Amino acid sequence: MTDFNTIEERLSAYLDGEMSAVDRAAFEEVLEADPSIAERVSQWASTDDILQSLVPTPSDSHMESLMAANRPEGPRWTMRRFASLALVFLLGGLGGYGLNTVQKTDDPAQIVIIRATLDATSAHRLFTAEMRHAVEVGPEETDHLETWLAKRMGRQMVVPQLEEHGLTFIGGRLLPSGGQAAAQYMYEDAQGERVTVYMARTSTQAQTSLRFLEEEDLTTVRWQDGPWVFFVVAPLEREQLSPIAIKVHETLI
Repeated sequence: MTDFNTIEERLSAYLDGEMSAVDRAAFEEVLEADPSIAERVSQWASTDDILQSLVPTPSDSHMESLMAANRPEGPRWTMRRFASLALVFLLGGLGGYGLNTVQKTDDPAQIVIIRATLDATSAHRLFTAEMRHAVEVGPEETDHLETWLAKRMGRQMVVPQLEEHGLTFIGGRLLPSGGQAAAQYMYEDAQGERVTVYMARTSTQAQTSLRFLEEEDLTTVRWQDGPWVFFVVAPLEREQLSPIAIKVHETLI
């Protein structure tokens, strides 16, 4: 059997279908014996299902029309970037749909995570599309950025160093989230693709392992540590983003 360090790792592996048949059978015996863990599995699965249902995917014809209208912009405007921009325009509808869906659940922890996820992905889509104003404070003022954000966030703030993953830190900013402060760090690879690290304080306490949300053009990784919820968002496959998220997790937790 596999050795899991925490119950959260077992929950995550179970929901993601990453357990062996032996581990899965053993864990299902645990679920039958402990209703509290079974409830956590149900809640995690429900949150994942709602988040997945909130992601609209532009049709191929819509994407082709956007490509045709914007081709003079140059090679940096990849298909993924067009998808991001298209979804920015869809955020009005997404936000409304998201809020309507949130109103259908009365689980405070679920509502907090859904809203934070919408905030994190919205921040990524909005600011990664910016060329001149993508960040509020640049990398040359990293110390100032960490000090400033720490005062506003009420916790120590460190900028994860991701050069070993081919990512250069290009700056960060302060954002509103549910009436509180949230922070966004932005990174860029050699091809101009951007990665967002986003964190916000919530009104609920929880400990979770990494949870993945995959859509047409983005992969979002989230986890919660106490009241703090963290996200890594990028136009990368899950296998590419996972080691980056692990590095960010090791730095920030």
